[in-house]
Amino acid sequence: MVKFLVLGLGFIATHVAEGLSKIGQVTVTYRSLNGVNEVYAKVLRGSVELTRLNPLTDEDELRGLIKNSDTVINLIGALGNDAQLLRTVHVVIPRQVASLIAEYSPSTMLVHVSASNVMGPIGKFINEEPKHCEGARPSTPYEETKCLGEQVVYSMSQSAGFPLAIIRPTLVYGKYNAHPQFLQIYNMAKRGIVPRINVKLMAISAVKLTELIARLHELRPRGLYLYATECEPVEVTRFFEVMVKALGRRPLRIPVPNALLKLALPSDIKPLFKYVNVVYSCLKAKEIVGDLGFMESEVYENALFIKQYEDYITV
Repeated sequence: MVKFLVLGLGFIATHVAEGLSKIGQVTVTYRSLNGVNEVYAKVLRGSVELTRLNPLTDEDELRGLIKNSDTVINLIGALGNDAQLLRTVHVVIPRQVASLIAEYSPSTMLVHVSASNVMGPIGKFINEEPKHCEGARPSTPYEETKCLGEQVVYSMSQSAGFPLAIIRPTLVYGKYNAHPQFLQIYNMAKRGIVPRINVKLMAISAVKLTELIARLHELRPRGLYLYATECEPVEVTRFFEVMVKALGRRPLRIPVPNALLKLALPSDIKPLFKYVNVVYSCLKAKEIVGDLGFMESEVYENALFIKQYEDYITV
């Protein structure tokens, strides 16, 4: 049976692990089961194996898990401006994982999940650069460390020859999302509030992201890097509309200037505002998974998920 190792328990990992468990044996690592992670563990128990692991200190255990896996999916990440934390999470841990694959299990594939803003603000239409990370202009510690992390795993893959795919997802949404920006949307949707916002974002559902990972596992490329996004930007207002509908509220539509929207964003999300109305190429991802349309059902189910587990989620 095919064996997958998913590093890091969170909303995306829950979708990925749940999806991959239908085609293979999945192990998911976690640091703690506090808060919503307890819910994610509950969702996954019975279909995947959960194991507590610190990738920096539990090297022997990590090595054993990697050697026993056909594909490793690295979903460990962090937001914010703590440069040391970001470097540890986005550079040191990927280096550790890639080095263990290179030394002990070069037939194992690494799927390294990065971010769409890894290159920094380099234009209004962005596609994959011809030479990996060439022309990157990171403007925040987050972007800088994401770029460095990519360079580390890419370089190791090229020298050691193990299969590698680097995925750069845009805004990821899905049933199990409990990230601050979606909790804010839920909070307003509970009151029926639908801000009329002149903002569009590139996004991808966690369902399609999982399909992409499954296909990459089959293809086993060496050094592929691509943006994971739907082909058309989605209006931010649509997320509010769908959640209001899911919660059975009567919509109250309120015009909101972009400047006011920016002020209301969580501090760790504010730096991403410069990517509003930026378009990322979907061509490589579309070649692999086909249709990449907006999945309204995932936003609908997300509202119901948050409602069900409000006691575990900081809303």
